[in-house]
Parts: sequence; structure tokens; C-alpha cells
Amino acid sequence: MAQLFEAFSTGFVIFLLLLSLVGTLIPIIPGVLLMWVVVFLYALVDGFTAVSAASIIVISLIALFTGTSDIWLTLFGAKKGGASIKSMLVGTLGAIAGSFLFPIVGTIAGYIAGLLLGEYWQHGDWEIAKKAGFGGLTGWGIATIIQFIGGIFIFVIFLWQVIF
Repeated sequence: MAQLFEAFSTGFVIFLLLLSLVGTLIPIIPGVLLMWVVVFLYALVDGFTAVSAASIIVISLIALFTGTSDIWLTLFGAKKGGASIKSMLVGTLGAIAGSFLFPIVGTIAGYIAGLLLGEYWQHGDWEIAKKAGFGGLTGWGIATIIQFIGGIFIFVIFLWQVIF
């Protein structure tokens, strides 16, 4: 019976990890940070026997770097595109509003719209605004790729620890 429960719980954790991996690509589903929580809780309940403390540290570093990349890379991309601090703040407000108005695509659409409007209000030039918006979009795209790759690393480390 204990082996059946262990197999079921491990299978459920793998399901949650795969769902979270999809979440790195679809903004409404939590991604890498949820993967970290799931692996950490599994290791904690298991007494760190299947997943070692060293692996949890590595997974934590991966999750910290990749899980926050959508914040700092979108801002970095917008800044490289010439966006002002004020426009990035308007973009952030747009992302928050967009998240509630249009789940899934609203966060990034609201951020880009906020950047565009902020830069247009500041400069009165759509070309400058488009450059900043494109920079923010590029940063978000790179962050999404980084989160997906980080999620794959977390998944592989977990499987390696639990199965092998």
C-alpha cells in the first residue's frame, strides 16, 4: 500500500511539474516558481531522501533566476528600446490591468500598450514608442524562453533524483 501511495504521489508531482512547465509558456498558469514549490514540498515531505538538499539548492537558484526573468528582462528590453522610467511604470500598470481584463494575453498586451502610450505621451512620436514597445516585447520573449529552459532543467533534475 505504501508503494502504491508513493507511486501515486510521485505521478501527481510529475503531472504538476508538467502543468507548470506549460505555465512557462501560458502566463495564466504559474510556471517555474510553482515548479520550485512542488519540488520543495515533495523533498520536505520525503525528508530530502529522494531529492537531496544540494539539488534543492540548485533548483532554487534556477527558479530564482528564471522565475524572475520576466520582470527584469522586459524592463531591460524596454530600456534598451529607449523607454523612460515613466513609460515602464505605465507599462507595469498596463500589465496589471491587462491581467485582470484579458487573462492569458492581457499581461503582455497591457505592458506593451502601456509602454507605447507612455512613450507616445512623452515624445509625441509613434516610432520612438514602437521601438520601446518592441524592446519590451523582445525582453518578454527571451524571458519566456529562459523560463521554459529553466523549467526543463528543474524537471530533469527532479526526475534524475527521484527515478535514478
